[in-house]
Amino acid sequence: MAGLRNFSISCLRLAGRENIASALRLFASDWHHPLNLLGI
Repeated sequence: MAGLRNFSISCLRLAGRENIASALRLFASDWHHPLNLLGI
């Protein structure tokens, strides 16, 4: 589980997100956001 969290944080940083905590809350609230980030 920690590996998945680290992967998601790394993806957010590569995408240019500055506020990681806010981005994680946004991604947890709607499953479309992570898929869009990954290009799926």
